[in-house]
Amino acid sequence: MKIGIFLEINNNCILPVGLELIGKTIDMMGSRDYSIHGIVAKSKNTNLLNSNLNNIEKYLDEVFIYEYEDEYLTTEHFTEALCDYIETENPSILLLGATPLGRSFGPRVAAYFKTGITADCTQIRYEEEYGLIQIRPAFGEEVLAEIITPKSFPQMATVRPGVMDAPSKSGEKQAKKTIHNKKLFGRKLKIIDRYDNKPEIELGKAKIVIVAGNAIRNKEELLLIHRLAKVLGGEYGVTRPLVEGGIASYSRQVGVSGTILKASIVLLLGVSGSNKTLAGIGKAKKIIAVNNDPNASVFKNVDIGIVEDWKAFTENILNKKERC
Repeated sequence: MKIGIFLEINNNCILPVGLELIGKTIDMMGSRDYSIHGIVAKSKNTNLLNSNLNNIEKYLDEVFIYEYEDEYLTTEHFTEALCDYIETENPSILLLGATPLGRSFGPRVAAYFKTGITADCTQIRYEEEYGLIQIRPAFGEEVLAEIITPKSFPQMATVRPGVMDAPSKSGEKQAKKTIHNKKLFGRKLKIIDRYDNKPEIELGKAKIVIVAGNAIRNKEELLLIHRLAKVLGGEYGVTRPLVEGGIASYSRQVGVSGTILKASIVLLLGVSGSNKTLAGIGKAKKIIAVNNDPNASVFKNVDIGIVEDWKAFTENILNKKERC
């Protein structure tokens, strides 16, 4: 069985989600007979000699590198490269990171081969009867749906960065390397200009994150959360309803559809506890929740639960800190 993993490049390096997908594949396949392929598409200006590809190759059986003459690549390049790989290698499973790039061209590849693709998976596993089991939150984030595509191949999924672990052991393989020099014909997209859209913050790197939930109703209340985060030496994030309501920007969104947190401490204020939010903070070392509802579902998934009004809790800490 062949399993293909798309390895996305940024600043001449493979993104961490590629190694996370490799780690998960090794874990879920166990002692089964399978091989792992890495697929890379790059421009002529991308130099992989000084990248982390050498370390990643130690976990792969073969690496397929599609090098294009163009200075910049578009979704057309990535789609063509992945389609060429599938047609020549016929993998049973194909995994991509649920990054803006993976989300943009992954469905195009799936449509070309008339197969399915599950977006933004938070878990995957393998079963003999169905093959790849693709798991993601559904129905308003209240349930985890298990999706199967046993009759169409390759079985495809995009997986959220940060929700899975890189391999726990050092790789010992010597991957075969196959290089394809390509030129894209009949292109429909043209790059007019490029610029870097740098994020407002990098929540994923913060050690302490205060997360504001749906109990926060306006920007004035969110300022309290901001003050608390500043006093505690951390950052603040929000759940999706606050972004959709225009109270906070998307760069602050926490969860499967936002930023995955690996902080030392995550403090949840007024968070109900949807599957998407909890899946996005599951790797935090310590999770504390404050909610005035003793039966709130969030309390089932945290290390410490405090039954109290979030605003009273926040103002109490601010008053004590500011007096000091």
